[in-house]
Amino acid sequence: MTHRALLWLVTRLGPLLLRAWYSTIRIRWCGGRYLHPDPRTRHSVIYAFWHHRGMCFAYTHAGSGCRILVSQSRDGDILAGLVGALGFSPVRGSSRRGGSEAMRALLAEAGSGHDLSITPDGPRGPSQVFKVGAIYLASRSGLPIVPTSSSYHRCWRFKSWDRFQFPWPFTWGVVHVGEPVAVPPDLDEDGLETWRLRLEQVLDAHTRDTDDHLAALYRDGRRRRDL
Repeated sequence: MTHRALLWLVTRLGPLLLRAWYSTIRIRWCGGRYLHPDPRTRHSVIYAFWHHRGMCFAYTHAGSGCRILVSQSRDGDILAGLVGALGFSPVRGSSRRGGSEAMRALLAEAGSGHDLSITPDGPRGPSQVFKVGAIYLASRSGLPIVPTSSSYHRCWRFKSWDRFQFPWPFTWGVVHVGEPVAVPPDLDEDGLETWRLRLEQVLDAHTRDTDDHLAALYRDGRRRRDL
C-alpha cells in the first residue's frame, strides 16, 4: 500500500475505528480543575503525557481543538491526518526536524484560547525522558504544564521503543489529569534543565500513581456526561 493510500485510509477510517473500540471500554475521568476537555470552561494549559499513554487522550479529548505536536516524519504524516480528523489541530515538528518552526507555531497558538499538547519523550524516545522543549514552551508562553496519564485494567503492551499501551475491548480504565505546574518565565539554560528534571519526576510520579490507584480512581471518577 502506498503512503498516500494509507494516509487516506487512516484519515477516513481511523476516527471511526477508535470511537468504535473505545465504545466498548468504560472510561472514568479523574482530576481537578483542568479535567474538563473544553478550554472555554477555564484557562488553557499544556497537557503533557508519556508517548505510550497517548491513545486514551486522543479519544477523550477528540473535538477539543487542542493543538498537538506531531513529528515531521512519514509516520507523523499518518498521525497528523488521524488527529486532524479527530478534531485536534496538529503542529508539525520535533526535536530532530522542524523544531524551531514548531516551537514558534506553538507559541503563536498559546494565546488562542486552545490547549496545547506534547508527549515530552516523543517521537522516538528515550522513553519517559522529558525533553526540554516542553519546558521552554511553558516558560515562554506562561501556560502551566498539566501532567496527564491513563491506565487500563487490561491492555496490550507493544514491543515498541515506548511499550505503547492499547486497551483490551470491554475493559475499564481512567484518564487522570493532575495539578498544574507553573514554570518560571524566561528560564536560562540551567533553569530549563532544572525544570526539565523536575517535570520528568512529576510526570513519572503521576503516571505511577495512576497505575497504583487505578481501582480507586475509577470508583471515584466521573463519566463523560457527568463532567
